[in-house]
Amino acid sequence: MTKGLPQKYPDQVINTPISEAGFTGLALGAAVSGMQPIVEIMYPDFSMVAADQLFNQIAKARHMYGGTTDIPLVARTRIATGCGYGAQHSMSPVGLYALFPGWRMVAPSNAFDYIGLFNTAMVSRDPVLVMEHYSLYGRKFPVPEGDLDYFIPFGRARILREGAEISIIVYGDMGEKLTVLGTELSSRNISAEIIDLRTVDYPGIDYETIGASVQKTGAVLIVEQACRSQSIGARIASEIGERFFDYLDMPTRHLASLDVPLSVSRVLEQEALISDDEILEAAEDMAKRRWK
Repeated sequence: MTKGLPQKYPDQVINTPISEAGFTGLALGAAVSGMQPIVEIMYPDFSMVAADQLFNQIAKARHMYGGTTDIPLVARTRIATGCGYGAQHSMSPVGLYALFPGWRMVAPSNAFDYIGLFNTAMVSRDPVLVMEHYSLYGRKFPVPEGDLDYFIPFGRARILREGAEISIIVYGDMGEKLTVLGTELSSRNISAEIIDLRTVDYPGIDYETIGASVQKTGAVLIVEQACRSQSIGARIASEIGERFFDYLDMPTRHLASLDVPLSVSRVLEQEALISDDEILEAAEDMAKRRWK
């Protein structure tokens, strides 16, 4: 993702020692000093090494200084599930970062959204985590020719596909997956409305769009690739139940990957990750109002 940047911008790209706590703390100091640092945490698992800086310092700084200090810091991290990189290189960070108020979090599902959300992150006064799924790196998506200075506001979900029988909520690489599976659902005469959250920090989730969809469909399925204990789907399901109970025909269902460390064996890893068949079966059951 940063290929060629050190040569093109030698005064702006700093190749630091492999010390997440060190370079993350350095970035905090730079942000407080008025700079706009971008930190690359190569794998989300390495956030643990910099936990004090990320969660005890960066996440809390604006609050602790009474709003007098901005933290215009962007952290990028690569979600590598599916690569066979093993348990210490394969976590999804959404549930971890969601534990600490102060972080804005975005999970784009395509290049167009990535650019617009990243531009917004770069003018944010809050620290922003940009979650990039490896599976999207090798794909091509349409973007505006010659105009990459557009902004997608935080807290604005996108309807990937309109439907009437079930609302399916996704983010990140699941947006691309459900775009494909939506065609299969349609062939099964299932009318699914697919919502790509794009923004996934707790106060930034677009419940206005979710609510309008729930009132139309009456059933909600939340799909995440993260293992259950590292996911945010249960929290979203609870919120939907509190906000839109009168419109629901059945309880909201949450699908996630198995709650196990991922293996370096790609065969075993795929067994742990949520499958297309699981998603299709759950969506069909809920569209037909069958609860398991």
